[in-house]
Amino acid sequence: MENKFEINNKVAFITILKKNGEELTAKVDVEDLNKVKESGTWFAEWNKDLNSYTVQNISLTKVNKKSKPLKQSLQSIILDTNPRTPIRHINGDTLDNRRSNLEIVERNIKNDYEVVNDDTIAILLRDKYGKVQNKALISKEDLRKVVTDTYTWVLHKNYDNFCVIANTPNGRIHLDRVLMNPDENQTVHHINLNPLDNRRSNLEITSI
Repeated sequence: MENKFEINNKVAFITILKKNGEELTAKVDVEDLNKVKESGTWFAEWNKDLNSYTVQNISLTKVNKKSKPLKQSLQSIILDTNPRTPIRHINGDTLDNRRSNLEIVERNIKNDYEVVNDDTIAILLRDKYGKVQNKALISKEDLRKVVTDTYTWVLHKNYDNFCVIANTPNGRIHLDRVLMNPDENQTVHHINLNPLDNRRSNLEITSI
């Protein structure tokens, strides 16, 4: 089914369908309307990471690495970016794709943090969309070592296990190892078994 379009002032409203046929309304700036129409038919798809519907389509001209038609998001078409580039909807409404509501998420930026008490800092761990996913605790004395322009700390999940890591040009590094600097044949044990608690009092070096 083709999309329906309605213009009100400088905003274009687009009717899109969910899988069950229910209608949703997305919006874009009027100046982007032709680009949106030329890209094909748009539909609503549930995004589990964002916990909301996003506007998607299947490209009529582009293909992915497997030579299949490329699925692309409305926000990536509006900002003319790679479909994999993370884009944040500033007001939280993922159907609002006006340019003023879209922001490319910088992946390699310094972490924000919160002061928990006189001894403890909470490092904010964001997902690829810039949303706070969790917090990692460190000792206040380690703040300058952890929050730098060099590292962006994120939550890494591997099956049921998770840890705090940063991706660098030389590979992945672990927060607890940066703090404790163990030898090759040593590992860092979290005493309370919480991998997000990287306070000095909770870390000890053990032999492998």
